[in-house]
Amino acid sequence: MAKRIEIIGNSLTIFDTDLSKRVTDIPRHLVYYKLNKLLDEGIISIFVVGNLVNQINVPSSILLADAVDTNDVPFTEDGFIAFAQENLGSDKAGTDSPQPVELAKNDLGYDAWGKPKVTIDNSLFHGMFTYSVPVTVWVEQLNGVELTEFSNATSVNGKLNLTSGVTLSDSSYLRTFRNPIYEPNRGHIFSTSVFLPEPTAAGIRRWGYFTTESGSFYEKTATGLYGVIRTTVDSTTTDDRYLLDERYIDDISKGNLYDIRMQWRGIGDYDFITNKFIAKTTDLLGGATDLSMYNPANPIAFECINLGDEVVLQAGCVDITSEGGEDSGKAYGSVSISNLNGQVPVTGYNTPVIAIRSLGTVGGLINTRDTLALLVNAYSDQRSLIRIWSTRDLTAITLNDQVWKDFGDGHLQYIEYDSPDVATPMTFDTAKAELVFGSRIDQDQTYTTTAMFENRTSIYLNPNDMFIFTIHRETGAACNVGLTFEFAEEI
Repeated sequence: MAKRIEIIGNSLTIFDTDLSKRVTDIPRHLVYYKLNKLLDEGIISIFVVGNLVNQINVPSSILLADAVDTNDVPFTEDGFIAFAQENLGSDKAGTDSPQPVELAKNDLGYDAWGKPKVTIDNSLFHGMFTYSVPVTVWVEQLNGVELTEFSNATSVNGKLNLTSGVTLSDSSYLRTFRNPIYEPNRGHIFSTSVFLPEPTAAGIRRWGYFTTESGSFYEKTATGLYGVIRTTVDSTTTDDRYLLDERYIDDISKGNLYDIRMQWRGIGDYDFITNKFIAKTTDLLGGATDLSMYNPANPIAFECINLGDEVVLQAGCVDITSEGGEDSGKAYGSVSISNLNGQVPVTGYNTPVIAIRSLGTVGGLINTRDTLALLVNAYSDQRSLIRIWSTRDLTAITLNDQVWKDFGDGHLQYIEYDSPDVATPMTFDTAKAELVFGSRIDQDQTYTTTAMFENRTSIYLNPNDMFIFTIHRETGAACNVGLTFEFAEEI
């Protein structure tokens, strides 16, 4: 009864070759063996020290004669000692000597740098599909075109159900509006559960955090399961693919857990973790000439591509977490009526005082910088109404004689109504936008509304979004108005 003893990733794995079954998988830094047992009795006695969970299945002893290495070559006494000296602890006295207590029973109990987690993780973003695919959270692209309604993305029994489409080369790409950003010097981890019906079907299924230019994700094709890191350098996009060991997945068509954990800092390692065990750790340190991923702010995404068969991807909840992060890294900004008296005359209803948009691309690359709304201050010299509108249809604003102005480095652009003075100011088609907020302004008063809700929720201006702030006198007659919009860019 041969037992294959090997190191996979950061784990000691024991595989029963007769039963074709993995019997042990333990983080190797927890594992010790009794040297005297090996020398005196020809027995490999393995034990885990100081583990409070105490739920790891460890054979009490394995005959040296039954032990083989990763190439199925029988271990010799000297060969196992050399293997253990390189990879395991050694209890030379033959007894359980005191060791530090380990609180975790798998690699997810440690951060991306291998340190025990003693900080509180901060979930940057999560999604669930209990009743539907939430339209305020997700957007679908079919064959590269953004849809206004979902086509191939539905909720089925609480799961996301994404199909590729029935036509050859059909592609369905579902992504979040938000682009959770990596926080420097923190681990960054993506987590989800995925079901893959008909796993050998001719198609591609992807899940992770990614755009067409950057990110990291799992990729299932008819030939296997891959971990992928995508980047764009000098306008050329490349996918570094790593074939993953599927030994931790008994049936890939059923529900399994998938995590991607990265150290980053531009060139740190990535762990592709399936069912709580590391299937692959990339080895990038000291070998990279460019960042492994040029943009570390990417949407959570799922994708299905028809290469001959309609393929289906199903998912449970999904999350991106910063290991010990604080959701920081934002830069303050504001736009307002900037003429000398800080106000402009308006007549009629729903006059656009400020329009601000987040560009879809900047410098030829996909813009993934989210902008957190903070405050709006609105003024009128008459009793008026302030309304805030949101849209992804940029034709809702007709420029007429006005032009968009860059804010900061040009990820955002804005227009002030009739400032500077023009013959025909911008106009606004309210039918192309959604009203999200409204309130009265008292005469000669400033009304302030906050978008900060004590961490209960947040309002973001995402790439390809536009906010329009309108003010009008309650009768539609003339009045003088001003407005300031304050925000924070995730940089």
